[in-house]
Amino acid sequence: MTVTRTKLSPYLGLELTGIDLSKELDAATRQAILDAWIDAGVLLFRGMGTSPEAQMRLSEIFGELEPAATASLNDPNNPYLMNLSYYPDKPSGYQKHYIVHGVTRAGWLGWHWDQSFMPTIVRGAVLRMVEPAARMGETGFIDAVAAYDRLSDAQKVRIEGLEVVYEFNPDFASGQFGFPKDIGALDGDKPAFNSGQKFDFPPVVHPLVITQHETGRKVLKLSPMHARYVLGMDRDESHALLDEIAEHLVDPCYAYFHVWGRDDMIVWDNWRVIHSANGVPLECARYAQRTTIIGDYKVGRYLDATRNRDDIGRRIVD
Repeated sequence: MTVTRTKLSPYLGLELTGIDLSKELDAATRQAILDAWIDAGVLLFRGMGTSPEAQMRLSEIFGELEPAATASLNDPNNPYLMNLSYYPDKPSGYQKHYIVHGVTRAGWLGWHWDQSFMPTIVRGAVLRMVEPAARMGETGFIDAVAAYDRLSDAQKVRIEGLEVVYEFNPDFASGQFGFPKDIGALDGDKPAFNSGQKFDFPPVVHPLVITQHETGRKVLKLSPMHARYVLGMDRDESHALLDEIAEHLVDPCYAYFHVWGRDDMIVWDNWRVIHSANGVPLECARYAQRTTIIGDYKVGRYLDATRNRDDIGRRIVD
């Protein structure tokens, strides 16, 4: 096979063509896909996700897979496939609806990288669109390597060596850095999680800047969704800095927003790329499946130094 690259946007991402995912791929094709992933951070395989088998075949190129963190989301026929669905007549037991920019949405997620509230960080994910929404439903991606490069020299010096404390917070309207200022929860909406449900997520610490292993490029490693404060910094100063850096990072001028077609698949590098979900109108159905690629960049830790970073408690999907 001859793999062809086409830019998704001026700032990140590639669309790959010339690949037949209905059959096993040769070593050269697999390597070409991996090389493109390291170069671009986000890859689109338009219309190639025609089956769960095609999604698994693609996913396994990037590493070992792990089952969905919430068992109820696992596909009954394949625990490595996570079902992400919204149907107006079958509301999810954990999903909360938000009003963003005056529009009520189901499935809205602000900018984040997955599992920032854990000391170990998954390598990436592959999302396959089985049933796209009739309206909205875009997924956004921003390259944090390019975001670091856009920082001023003074900003780069200021944040070098800083660490950020993260703590799980399911309420997206509680003042997250870089989130819309007009966000609000739908009045009378159900809680984000079942009442009485508890999760063991002690605070964790991650560097604000990391280095991409394969290239040596620096990454602005901030996940706005669960970031709380800069370790060791005065809280007012910390708040001002994270607000400044988050607004720089999530600038939509540098984002790619994918308008999903049926059977599209996208794989993203979770160590490098932040993503968001635009959500769908409450009357619009949407159904996708996701695989998660195991990984650990080995620089995160629990804030409590006595706690073993490998002692992972119960996980959920963020």
